[in-house]
Parts: sequence; structure tokens; C-alpha cells
Amino acid sequence: MLDAEYWIENIPDVDRIIMTQNDIVKFNQEIVGKCDSVYDLRSYRDSLTYDELLSFIKEYKIPEKEMYFRNGEVVKNDFYDYIIDNSNLYRIDEDNPIKYGITIRKTSLRSFPAEIAVYGRKGDIEFDRFQETSCHAIEPVIVLHESKDKKWYFVQMYNYRGWAKATDIAIAKNKEEVFDYLDTDDFIVVTGNRVRTQSNPYDDDVSEIQFDMGTRVPLEKDMPDTIGNQSTYGNYVVKLPSMDDEGNLIFKYGLISIKEDVHWGYVPYTRANILNQAFKLIGDRYGWGDSFGGRDCSSFIMYIYKTFGFRLPRNADEQERCPGIVYKFSDGLSLDERIKVFDKIKPGAALYMPGHVMMYVGMDGGVPYIIHDFAGYAERNGDKYDFIPVNEVMVTSSLLLTSNGIPFIERFSSAIQFEM
Repeated sequence: MLDAEYWIENIPDVDRIIMTQNDIVKFNQEIVGKCDSVYDLRSYRDSLTYDELLSFIKEYKIPEKEMYFRNGEVVKNDFYDYIIDNSNLYRIDEDNPIKYGITIRKTSLRSFPAEIAVYGRKGDIEFDRFQETSCHAIEPVIVLHESKDKKWYFVQMYNYRGWAKATDIAIAKNKEEVFDYLDTDDFIVVTGNRVRTQSNPYDDDVSEIQFDMGTRVPLEKDMPDTIGNQSTYGNYVVKLPSMDDEGNLIFKYGLISIKEDVHWGYVPYTRANILNQAFKLIGDRYGWGDSFGGRDCSSFIMYIYKTFGFRLPRNADEQERCPGIVYKFSDGLSLDERIKVFDKIKPGAALYMPGHVMMYVGMDGGVPYIIHDFAGYAERNGDKYDFIPVNEVMVTSSLLLTSNGIPFIERFSSAIQFEM
């Protein structure tokens, strides 16, 4: 069951193209129109008013309940005062011009301009409540504001806003510089869990840079013979964003082996390829907001579909509002009726329930099975349930118990096949 082929061999028309690249582009436009959290950065406004920018930054609230640092100490008001002051709200003007930039490496988006983790429970180190998400390398972002210490930018990526380290974002001259670089037909997509550029002892900026599944990396058309005193033969020559001493966008060249798990252009959108991509992540560490170098449940779905060219919303509740072929699980359905719904659902569909998203992989023994990136499940112990931590990507029965003792399938609210 941990091999994609186990499920693929039972799927009819498994290699049929579900949607072409042109169809996926149109689908992404529908997502922008339907989901408020997803933006077309090319058409973003040139500036924000005082009220608009302030409201974006203040979407993140200081916790009202008692919170803890990693060492177990209670978070005091002076820390909150510091991060509020560093948010630099008094420097917001009546009119605030935006800037365009590109991430030069994978970076985190935080609730506040501070790297210190904050937890809701003493002793917890899994769920940093100030960690919002990660942002892949080579992603366009819009810089909306700068922190007081100038170490953080408040940015808008295509599907999220938050504070990112300024050292991870190169500032472009204008929008055209960003999209002239990104809008190329010559690119590879990372289809493995992670790949790295070749080591370059002459330039750390392009040496062993990590790219995660779904990252789109532009290629250099005019291939040089050597880079970093290494022959380019046997490698893709990739054109990478970097920054000069003032933080401005420049471009450099790096190498990625042709034997790495990458694909020239987007992966053809078939059911076999959806499952193949998902099963490459078996055993990968769960990370809330993509912490620990991992993914959480919704980014697991998002990055798999990114390899086909989809630009899905970040969070599960937002993804559930996407267009597509939708199947609803009403509250009154019995267990048998819920299982019956899967007569219609195709493997590779995303399954949603409050606070979680999974992928349907197929039926086995009359039971729907799922692959998901999840924190854990429950086992009955007398008249109570014990929580069993998992914290990884795994295939499970949909009858597995959630932490409150209810089977996953009985909490499903909808299934979406991302297709028209």
C-alpha cells in the first residue's frame, strides 16, 4: 500500500491527460476569481492606503491566552511590545508604494517580524503559532512594508501574506524585471521531494541551494561551458535570482544534475502522475506551517499539484472553496452512504474536513484509503482515547480514528477533483 503502483494498477484511463496546460492556466484564473486569498501578482495595485496596509498587518493578533517559549517560559508582554514596535506601524504613510521582489531561497512567512517560536502549550515544540507558511525559492513577492530593524519585509506572495527575512528576498527594479525572468518556456519543475544545485566552491550564492517539490526553476538558454570551474555537461544550467550588496536583484547561474528528480516543463496532469507525486513523500516529516523543513496537510496537497502548474490556496478551508468537480458529504449520511460516495470520486481528489485535507488513493476491501500529512490519530483505551503521534506522510484507512475518536471518513465535508 505504500507503493503508488498498488493503487495505479486499478485505475482506468490512468494515463489520460485530465487537463492541458492551457486548461490549467484558465483554472488558475478561476481560482483567483473565486478565492480571496489568491492573487494575480501581475495585476496587483501600485500602492496601498494607510488603512489597507494597516489592516493587512493587523490580521495577525497578539494572543490573548498564555503562550510559551520553546524552553517553557511564559511569553511576557515585553516580548509582544517588541514585535509590535518592530512592525513599524508608525512608518505607514497615507500612500504606500509597493515593490516587487523574488525569493532567492526557501523562506518562512511569520505572523510577526521575529524568528522566536511561540507555543500554545508548555512543552510543545511542534506547533509554533507564529509560523504561518513557507515560500518556495524563485517565487515572486510584493514587498508591502519593512520592519523597524530592517531585517524583515511584510510581503504578499500569490496565496499568503506575512513577514519574511529581508535577506531571503532580492528587490527588483520593477515588475517587468521579475516576470520577464519568470515567464519563460524553458524551465524545469522539481518533482522529487527535494533537489539541490551542485556545490560551487567559488560562489556560495548558487552552491547547494535546496529546491522543494513544485519549485519552478528557469533554465539558461545560452549554456556556458563551465560554471564554478565545473563542466556543464550532464547538468541543467539554471538561472537563479540572487542579490547584490544593496539587496537588489541580480542573476547567477547554477547547475542541477540531469539525473535529479526534475521534469522539463510541468508534469502532464494524469491520475497516475498525481499519485506518483504524492507517494514520493511517504514518510516525510510533518511540519506545521512547513516547519522542520517539512509540510503540513494543505501544503502537501498544494505542492503536489504545483508540479502540474496549479496555484492552489494555501490553507485547507480556502482550498475547499476552489472550483472543480465537487462532491459533498452531508451531515446526515451514514457510514455506508459516505463510502458509497466514493463510487464517483476519482483517485487523486482532495478530501476535506474541518482543519485537515487528505488525498484519496483508492478502495481496498470496500474501504476508501487516503494519503495525508498528519499529526496523529486516536486509539481507544477503555472509556477514553489516547492520542498516537505520527507526524509524517502516510497511507491510512479512512476509518482511522481522529484525535476525538471519530473516524476520519465521518468528518469528511467534501471532495474536490481539480478539473473542469
